[in-house]
Amino acid sequence: MSESWWGEELLAGGPDDAVWARGRRPATHGELREQVAWLARVLRAQGLGPGRTVVLKGPRSLTLLWTLLALWSLGAQVVLVEQWVPLTGDRSPLRPCRPEFQVTIGVPAPPGAFVDEAEVRVVRDPAGEPARSGDCLLQLSSGTTGRPRLVGRTPESLIAELDRLQALAGMPRAGERVLLLESFVHSYGLVCGILHALAAGAELVLPAGPARALDVDAVIGAPGDFAALVERPRPAPRLRLALCGGEMLPPETYHAFAERYGVHIGQAYGTSETGLVATDLAGQHGPPFLGRPVPGVRTRIVGGALEVYAPRSPYPFDPQVGFGGWLPTHDLVAADPDTGVLRLRGRAATGAARRPDVDLFAVERALRAHRAVVDAVVLDGEDIEAYVAASPHINPHELAEWCRQVLGPATLPDRYHLTPELPRTAGGKLLRNRAGLREYITTE
Repeated sequence: MSESWWGEELLAGGPDDAVWARGRRPATHGELREQVAWLARVLRAQGLGPGRTVVLKGPRSLTLLWTLLALWSLGAQVVLVEQWVPLTGDRSPLRPCRPEFQVTIGVPAPPGAFVDEAEVRVVRDPAGEPARSGDCLLQLSSGTTGRPRLVGRTPESLIAELDRLQALAGMPRAGERVLLLESFVHSYGLVCGILHALAAGAELVLPAGPARALDVDAVIGAPGDFAALVERPRPAPRLRLALCGGEMLPPETYHAFAERYGVHIGQAYGTSETGLVATDLAGQHGPPFLGRPVPGVRTRIVGGALEVYAPRSPYPFDPQVGFGGWLPTHDLVAADPDTGVLRLRGRAATGAARRPDVDLFAVERALRAHRAVVDAVVLDGEDIEAYVAASPHINPHELAEWCRQVLGPATLPDRYHLTPELPRTAGGKLLRNRAGLREYITTE
C-alpha cells in the first residue's frame, strides 16, 4: 500500500499464490492485496480519505471484506452494518450519526447467503458529517437489553484484541482452515473470525453452498449453526476446535455435537464494546460456563453482574458524563473462587441482581421443558419475571406449579407473563429488556 495504516500487516501475511479464503472459489493473498489496492484507488477518487465517514453494508462476500480493508487503508471511519439495517428514517439505529458516504455491496441477499464478488456502489450525502472520534470502526450492539447503540472501536482496541487472540492457546493458527458461519459485521465474526485468521495466517472457509464434509480444523459460529450441524452431520476428520458465541449454547446442542463429532464446543463470550472477554476454547466446562477472563481483560462482579474495564467510553454518540471505566454487561455471573471460571446464570433487568442465588437459566430450561411452552426469558430486577411463549391452554398458575415441582419453591419467579411468541432483536436474539417485553405484550 502507498500509505501506512493500522491494518497493513494483515495484508502482508501470505505469498501471492497462497489461499486466504474459499467461497465459491479460492481467493489468494495476491488477489486480496490487488483488490484492496484497486478499491482504495477507486474510493479515493470518490472523495474518501482520512476522517471521512462511510456506512458499509451488503451480503457476505469477498467484495465486502476487500472494501472494508480498502476503506481502512484510506483512514476512513467505517460504520459496518447488516444489509437489512435502515439507514434513514425514524426507525434507523444510525440516526445519531450521519455518514458522508454510503457504500453498498451488491443487492440484498437472504440471511447467511454468500457471494464471491458483487458490484460496489458509492453515494455521497452532502449533509453528512466527518468523524467526531478516533474510532476506525462503528458497529451496532445487539439490542438484547434495549435499542441498539453505536459502538466505537479504535485501531488500538482492535490491535490489542488481535494480540490477545494470538496469545490464546487453541485459537486457529497458520495453515489451518477455519469455517466461519457467523456474520461478517458483528464483532465476534469480524475480529475472532476474519481479522484473526488474516493475522494468524489461517485460511477462511466461507459457506457458499452445500458441502459433504467439514474439511476444516475449526468452526466459528452461533448456537443455531451448531444445532444445524448436529441435525445434518458431515464427516469432519480434522476438526479440533468448535467455537460458539453470540448467545448461550443450549446444553443439548453441546452434548449432541460432542457425540456426533467428538469435539466439545467452546464458548467465546464478549461484547461489541470490548471484544472477547472470557473463553473456554476446549469446551471443558460446557454451558452455562463462559470460561476464564481473557488475559489482558479486566473484569469485576458488582451486585452479581459482570462489568468489563474500558479506558474510554465506547459510545461516541451517547457520551457518558464522568465515565468511570467500567462497562456493565447486565449479565449475571458467578466466579469460581479457586479457578476463576465464570458461570452465566441469567440477565439482569437492572444493573444488579436482587436474588443472586437464583440461576435464571435453570428456570428458563425448566419452563421450556413443559410441553405447552415454546420459549422463555427470565429476568432479575425489582422482581424475577418470566416471559413465556406458550399455547393458550396453559395459565400462570399451572406454570408456577410446574416450576415448583421441577425447581422447588426457592427459585420460583414472582410473576409470569404469557404470550404466543417472544420478541427478538433484528439479529434474531431473544429480547431481554423488561420495558421492551412489557411493551410487546401490551401491544400484542
